[in-house]
Amino acid sequence: MDAKINKFSTLPDSDPAKALAPIRRLVFGAFMGALLAGAVLIGSTLHVMQTTDSISMAKERARAAQVADTLVALPEDQVEPAIERLGEVAGLRNLALSPAAASGEYQQSIPLLSGPYGGHFLTWTAERPGLYLFNTYAPLRVPLMLMLIGGVLACLFAMLGHVRRIEHQRIAAQRQALRDHLTGLPNRLALEGELSRLADGEWAFSVLAFDLDRFKPVNDLFGHHAGDLALIEVAQRLAAQLLPGEVLARIGGDEFVAIVHRNHRTDLIHLARDCIAAIGEPLDSVGRKISVGVSLGIVQNGLGQAPTTLLRQADRALYEAKRHDAGAFCFAGEVLPEPGDSLVGNSSSSEQLAQSA
Repeated sequence: MDAKINKFSTLPDSDPAKALAPIRRLVFGAFMGALLAGAVLIGSTLHVMQTTDSISMAKERARAAQVADTLVALPEDQVEPAIERLGEVAGLRNLALSPAAASGEYQQSIPLLSGPYGGHFLTWTAERPGLYLFNTYAPLRVPLMLMLIGGVLACLFAMLGHVRRIEHQRIAAQRQALRDHLTGLPNRLALEGELSRLADGEWAFSVLAFDLDRFKPVNDLFGHHAGDLALIEVAQRLAAQLLPGEVLARIGGDEFVAIVHRNHRTDLIHLARDCIAAIGEPLDSVGRKISVGVSLGIVQNGLGQAPTTLLRQADRALYEAKRHDAGAFCFAGEVLPEPGDSLVGNSSSSEQLAQSA
């Protein structure tokens, strides 16, 4: 059946990629949002760490300044013994006197501007509470955060895969609902949808209704399986007469409808004759001596008309053609003369009857 659908399908099918595009954009947006949230969280953590360290070091400098004020008032022999005690009281780790400013990592210093050690520096090792918190808690929390973000993203991609499967199933069901199960051609529902689309457009199109002649004896004599094979072969032959972009549908039984982008009368007459000749050939699938015929009703221009109106006009023209021998065709709104009637005064109908005989 897939091969039949691929061969006979001329209606545009739904594109899963287009249907899933909004969902993919949402998943991509969520993915980028998760990454941005992670980056903001890490950036905020680093900013809090640096801010905490900066505040701590500013407070240490303020306490060191108080210690320096105290040392200025002490005699020279009491300065060094007092530094250790003052460092413990002020919470300044490794507080000491140095002839030069501190240059090591995490080292701070302030100058002594007066006193016995004027020109020297008080140096100490800065506390880094922000860095301590980061080193203590980040190794546990950062991987956990990344796992949570990864879990969210995994759920999003799993959801996308699930939605993709549902969309493929929906499109497959839609295609099945719009296809004839035997020939793979569009069915009446798909045909009416295409007629509605074209009727509201700007490009002229014509509608041809087909009804097989002498088909019932095939079913009666050879069985329904032979009849099904005959219908498939007829569908192939009719589809071969159409141009790319034109639509052939089976609307029930041995009835077919074609939508063609040809609206000149001469072109439609040639197409009708070609279809009649193609269908009249013996059916290879049933037997070399078995053949059917076809009659046609033609609506020359379908622009601006409702699908039901177009199909009704095509049916009326087809009924008019069926009143004559097999292999006749008739345009909508015209009446074929009865066999034996005078053709004088009805040039269009007489020309049509001559072409279809």
